[in-house]
Amino acid sequence: MRRRFLSRLGLIAIVGALAGASCLSPTLPLPPPDVETVSQSSERGQWSVSGTCAPGALVIVFNDETGQGAVYEDRTLSGKWYVHLEAEQCDRAWASQERGTDSSTRTPFTVDEITVDAPNGSGTCK
Repeated sequence: MRRRFLSRLGLIAIVGALAGASCLSPTLPLPPPDVETVSQSSERGQWSVSGTCAPGALVIVFNDETGQGAVYEDRTLSGKWYVHLEAEQCDRAWASQERGTDSSTRTPFTVDEITVDAPNGSGTCK
């Protein structure tokens, strides 16, 4: 009887230790958002930029040339983002995302007509 009790006690201790250790295991970092489309709007110097992100993320898009950017919060949890960015063609920019206390690295891109049919841009920017 005592042996069975100690056996059960040992099993409970092992399960408890494993559960505690799982809380300490590292999590995967938040990946950077995807920049899927960049298109010039009808107003000169304005570009529409969109892509995918982690559902509920805060996406930051920044133009290195102008020092200006835009922020989008995915409140609908759709995993999609869209901003208007003040830029000129061939400006260097980046996008990153934050969710809770996690933040991603940057996704660099060149402001140029990027579409599904032309994922590398128009070829104007070198």
